[in-house]
Amino acid sequence: MFPSDESFEPTDAVVYLTGEGLAEAPGVAQAERRVSLLDQIDYTFVPRVLPVVVGAEVRFRNGDSELHNIHTFAGDRGANRMFNRSQLPGLTFTETFERPDSIQVRCDLHSQMIAHILVLPNVFHAMPAEDGSYSLAGVPPGTYELTAWHEFFGRVTVPVEVASGGITRADLTFSDPLE
Repeated sequence: MFPSDESFEPTDAVVYLTGEGLAEAPGVAQAERRVSLLDQIDYTFVPRVLPVVVGAEVRFRNGDSELHNIHTFAGDRGANRMFNRSQLPGLTFTETFERPDSIQVRCDLHSQMIAHILVLPNVFHAMPAEDGSYSLAGVPPGTYELTAWHEFFGRVTVPVEVASGGITRADLTFSDPLE
């Protein structure tokens, strides 16, 4: 699934499904109420990649003893409100993202601090294991698009047919890094 580039981390990728009926599938309402955390620890955003479902809250916390800021940049769709907020040590604030998008998060005070929030239309997403394997459970039967996203390699999408009660296998392969 993933390139042999030594700097590539499959655990920083997100695999997700899109298609008719997935947003209404069981579990979506619970995911929308879940609060996800993007922390700042040792001058690093943790996690570096955060997948969330449309309507979910993201709590931003400064776990460091230094001033940071949270500066979001419009992704490929520019669908959500962007913001730039200073954050004193120990403080938190919460934002809700209402539309699917990929959003880059930076700290303008510390250039090494970069994260990505993927706002996804449904709960059917996963972050691969170190070996690149992934699993999406409870997917209703149907025809969908399966996409893998990575900050350095972009997106790759393939059609998939999910049968009732079976296991569907799909391999995705990234090509060269984005320039």
